[in-house]
Amino acid sequence: MTERAHKFLAPELLEEAVEQVAAIAKHERVRVALIGGFALQLYGSTRLTGDVDFASDVRLDALPPGPSLSFGGEQTQAPNGVPVDIVLRDDKYAELYDEALAQAIHQRGVPVPVARPEHLAAMKMVAGRARDDADLEFLVASGVVDVKKALAVIKEHLGSYAEDEFGELVEEILWKAGRGRL
Repeated sequence: MTERAHKFLAPELLEEAVEQVAAIAKHERVRVALIGGFALQLYGSTRLTGDVDFASDVRLDALPPGPSLSFGGEQTQAPNGVPVDIVLRDDKYAELYDEALAQAIHQRGVPVPVARPEHLAAMKMVAGRARDDADLEFLVASGVVDVKKALAVIKEHLGSYAEDEFGELVEEILWKAGRGRL
């Protein structure tokens, strides 16, 4: 979720960090859900990442304090040294992240819930970086995201213009995929 410089990490290190943060969250009785690049990997994306991103409802006290995220939350690290972003949105997208946290789903072998694809799509629309566009392409072209559900989440939390933009993006992605251009 941040633009800090870091190297891509092996999935095993990321998984260990998730397990560590999950244990901390459980001990502190804090709700967390995976978002970001590692969450996309759990849905089948091949995109590499150098950190693990969590939506949360409060700060995790056992993690070392770090720089604040501009939109709410902080950069920190898991006990194994993997960079971690704890996202506590305090802006106009806070309700999207609260809903994503509340509706996150459990996946076999993952110790914390994972944000649903429709919420990840909306989060990617908010972020708007080149890698987020690539993540949207993956979510749509792979069929991971239910487009109707994503449109509903996007309309509710981002508005009609974003809903229209996502609809146009879906058409373009499906057109490219149909011609073998993805």
